[in-house]
Amino acid sequence: MFRAISLVALTLMLAGSPVLAKQKAQENVVIADTAEKFAVLVDKIRSQMATGQRYEFLSASDRKKVNQSLDRMSALLDASGSVEAMTKDNRALLFNEQEKANGILARNADDRLICTRVAPTGSHRPVTDCKTYRETEEIRKNSRTQLNEMTRYRGNPGPQN
Repeated sequence: MFRAISLVALTLMLAGSPVLAKQKAQENVVIADTAEKFAVLVDKIRSQMATGQRYEFLSASDRKKVNQSLDRMSALLDASGSVEAMTKDNRALLFNEQEKANGILARNADDRLICTRVAPTGSHRPVTDCKTYRETEEIRKNSRTQLNEMTRYRGNPGPQN
């Protein structure tokens, strides 16, 4: 009986993990309302694209796309002052630029949760393993460093007796 209840509780807990990951990934980063508020937001986003910050893993091309979208949104808001004062065409352009920037930033945020189903060594029963993107990149980087060190030492076996 206890085993059955534990299994049900574990199943419910694991089933909720992907839902939470999806909710966190759907976060909208860029929300434009007025030109003044947006200027503060742009500064914050650009500072978070620096090394060691939330969006440090953006590729050069994605970084360029985000900056272009932010510049276009700034130009649209500067021209009209606020979203309410914009024409419908400009609102549509603003919305499209927001979605483009949000999509790129949400996809590359280092705190987004990535869950995988993996069977541990010696087991046939897969478990859900959730890590943030930053943790995954650190593990990948450390593994690459260890592999490079191992291959470097294998090429030079050390002193011969």
